[in-house]
Amino acid sequence: MADALQWRKRSGLTQVSAAAVLGVSQPYLSLLEKGARPLTAALRRRIESGSGAPGDAGQRSPDDLFRAQLCRLGYPGFAHLTKVGRRPRPDALLLAVLAQPDADARVVAALPWLVSVFQGQLDFGWMVRQAKLQDLQNRLGFLLQLAGVDTPGGLMAVRELDCARLLRESTLCWDSMPAPTREWMRANRSPLAVHWNVLTRLQAEDVRGAA
Repeated sequence: MADALQWRKRSGLTQVSAAAVLGVSQPYLSLLEKGARPLTAALRRRIESGSGAPGDAGQRSPDDLFRAQLCRLGYPGFAHLTKVGRRPRPDALLLAVLAQPDADARVVAALPWLVSVFQGQLDFGWMVRQAKLQDLQNRLGFLLQLAGVDTPGGLMAVRELDCARLLRESTLCWDSMPAPTREWMRANRSPLAVHWNVLTRLQAEDVRGAA
């Protein structure tokens, strides 16, 4: 359906990100965009309202949408926002943010909280498959370990991601990081960030403070 595709392109979202915003799966959104599934009245309302948050979805950034989704899930850091719209899938939201080259640092800092609070609801197998398809295994593996996943599914996901770890250096959703900052980050990151070859200063202490 052209409406769904045009809304996604206008909002600057990937299919994974847009699916998380609308509360549907990425394959279902793909079928919607191809016209193979009807655009229901409920989905049309979400598209027109930016998943229930105030303002025109076409003029709101992905970070605005992510903040609204995290508020809907109860993240304390965005408790001041109005809690409206459909409750997103935590795993879809997590992958949607990780797929962004650049994301609001406050949104990224909320991701370990998201994993910790909702790990019993996460489809770890789906997340690992999506991460491999999009070369996000280093970002996802780092976050899962930072959040301290301890379920059998979560531990298995970390092991699988570790086996597929990329040698290429990655940022944690800050690909526009200036070169001097990269050098500083490379020298001052945690051992966990070194293991996953991710440039970030996010640490367990920051995660506990954000919660």
